[in-house]
Amino acid sequence: MALALFGLALLTRLPFATNNLYAPDSVLYERAMAQFDPFDQRPQPPGYLWYVLVLRAIDLATRDPNRAMTIVSALAGAATVALVYLLAARLYDERTAKVSALFLLTAVTFWAYGGVAYPYTLLAALTTVCALLFWRAMDPAQPRPRRGLHLVVASIAWGLAIGFRSDLAIFLAPLWLLAATRATIATAALSAGVVAALVGLWVFASALADGGLARFLEALSIQSRFVDDRYSVFGNGPIAIYRNAYELARFLGRGLYLLIPLAAATLISVDARRIELRDRRRTAFMFLWTFAPVPFYVFVHVGEYGYVFSMLPGLAIVAARGAIALAKGLRMPRTFKWIVAAVVLGNATIFLLSDTPLSARDIARHDRGIDEKAAAIAPFPPDSTLVVTAYDDVLVNYYLHGPAVLRYDPAATPAFTQPLACNAASGHRPCSDKDVDVVLWDDLLRAEGPGWQEVRMPHGTRLRIAHVPRSASLRVSEGLGVEIVR
Repeated sequence: MALALFGLALLTRLPFATNNLYAPDSVLYERAMAQFDPFDQRPQPPGYLWYVLVLRAIDLATRDPNRAMTIVSALAGAATVALVYLLAARLYDERTAKVSALFLLTAVTFWAYGGVAYPYTLLAALTTVCALLFWRAMDPAQPRPRRGLHLVVASIAWGLAIGFRSDLAIFLAPLWLLAATRATIATAALSAGVVAALVGLWVFASALADGGLARFLEALSIQSRFVDDRYSVFGNGPIAIYRNAYELARFLGRGLYLLIPLAAATLISVDARRIELRDRRRTAFMFLWTFAPVPFYVFVHVGEYGYVFSMLPGLAIVAARGAIALAKGLRMPRTFKWIVAAVVLGNATIFLLSDTPLSARDIARHDRGIDEKAAAIAPFPPDSTLVVTAYDDVLVNYYLHGPAVLRYDPAATPAFTQPLACNAASGHRPCSDKDVDVVLWDDLLRAEGPGWQEVRMPHGTRLRIAHVPRSASLRVSEGLGVEIVR
């Protein structure tokens, strides 16, 4: 069954594989494949060295960095579905396992990220395989020496996983502690030493590839200060809790959709809670695995939709238990299959047929829109064109090789006025002293005031273009508004 689910998941991901790098971070990983240097954002620190090395190995066959990344995304997404089935079967029963796998298979954002150049399905696969191994190390049916061996194996997997996704060092630590309490002190110490050795190997290898330990640690320090200053409660005070909690709720909402009421049923229903609490060891395991990332996401940083994939496999299992509890609560056992079918088909419909963020249509529009926008801008003279972007400057610079690019950060600088004269707007690029075509790249930017022409691309993205004299200025207002001031 696990192999069948893996195959089904892979088949449902491959048709939606994208042809272009998906996001600015995708470009950073592509650059890292050519030269690993976290200090120079190749990729962003801490660098995820093992992931980059896997990409390089696959790229030897594909000769296409984007294809290498999408292959990893598809395989990791399919593997996660199979691993969730295996874990849920060991935690509960076959019925829970099948439903959990189907729920994860059709989770909207998880489906979408199985076809893009992003590492977040790998995050889900790694946290699930480690959870599976930690659960084996807690199996009371096994003699203590065998549980100890399983803990060592799980620790090896965790230590390696940290080299792919360093956030797992925090997220899986509670599970390791829970499993270690069931082992001897000697076995726990040996397991801790194994994890420390593997993490040390990753740090040493990353530092060696980055030009030395001091340079690598400086890159980590710079990245940490950036996150603190921009997102965390330590640099922004209590308002950061509200902002991060809002983003976490939004990302979880779009990942779960129709799974939300089922997951809530498990937590709210008195009967469901009583059933789950019969095995407190299992309940503690599920709670720590699923919700350990929440404090980090709320108090420090939750960057985008893929971050919550550390929680999504566990929530899929919780939702499966909720479906069972709901059918029992209705005292209509036959409705169970209908409840599962409605949720699976509903979430699949949202991904396949809707136009919501990260639906199949949205992913295709974004992917093909890169080519279409680049082709639309190509005829413009580079010395008299200025491309404005709030979020995609790395992508724009990767796919456009001529016009000047004005990038701004709406969080750090929500409002400003920028003269369009050559000495202010073009940087070191060639510049014409006559008129300039101002092009808004991001669909999220709002063109305000007169003079803008909207150009629709075949798949739905758009450019807004204004032909203005160099004597004009560009006024950016809070809320992503952009206006030409003559």
